[in-house]
Amino acid sequence: MRTFGHKILKTDDDSLSRRGENIYYFGTLIFVAGIILIGFASASIMFFQIHYESEAKLITDTVTYMGVGLLCVSLGINFMLRQSKKGYISFLIGSLFAMIAIGMFYFSYETNWYYPTISYILLSYLVGFLLLMGNAFGHVTLWILRKNQETVPNNQHLEPKHTYTDEEIERDIDKAVKQSMQHAADELQFNLNKGPTFKVSAAQNTESIVKRKDAMNESKALQQTLNPGFREEWGGAGVDKASTLLANTLNTESTQKKGFFHFIQNFFTKK
Repeated sequence: MRTFGHKILKTDDDSLSRRGENIYYFGTLIFVAGIILIGFASASIMFFQIHYESEAKLITDTVTYMGVGLLCVSLGINFMLRQSKKGYISFLIGSLFAMIAIGMFYFSYETNWYYPTISYILLSYLVGFLLLMGNAFGHVTLWILRKNQETVPNNQHLEPKHTYTDEEIERDIDKAVKQSMQHAADELQFNLNKGPTFKVSAAQNTESIVKRKDAMNESKALQQTLNPGFREEWGGAGVDKASTLLANTLNTESTQKKGFFHFIQNFFTKK
């Protein structure tokens, strides 16, 4: 409903809502009428003590009231619910099957109440009644699910999901590590005022370094002793040869001494 100046304009939504309210009230009346018919049929059964040998007219009326009452209850429940297109189809088919079954019973009980007519009537009524109640149950369940969805917060208010790449993950890890190291470094406290002071100073005692040149007289004399009459100009090659001869001579002496002492040791250790 909208206001334009001093005039009130009715919209389609207002008409639909009012029509829905009327259908709801109409369904409520049908539901109450069905309860009344079921109560009247139950009272008739107990008051007249109806059984299989009772009058056919009395049985026909009582069962018809009971069947119509159950049909009105199921119709009233469906009218009170908001129906979908498939719901209206189920509603119409179920109502049609139930009405056909009630009419066939009313006109066939006194004259043609035999099998398979009884099976057809009973099956038709059960199909119609189950369609109506199943349709009502389905729409009630759907209404409950919709109400639960309304209580859940809308996903539009939530922050969109972000998929992190490998580079972003590595960058975040490096950032976290740096922050952790910086935090640990800030907690460390060094007091350099209480420590000893270091100063650059010279040594208290200085010593002089004396360099002497080695003339290699020992090596030259050793070479002349081992090789009489051999002469060679001294230089890098001569020094190398003299060093080699000196090393061989010392190794020979140590080997001989080792062999002699080894001989003495073996001699005295023999049993």
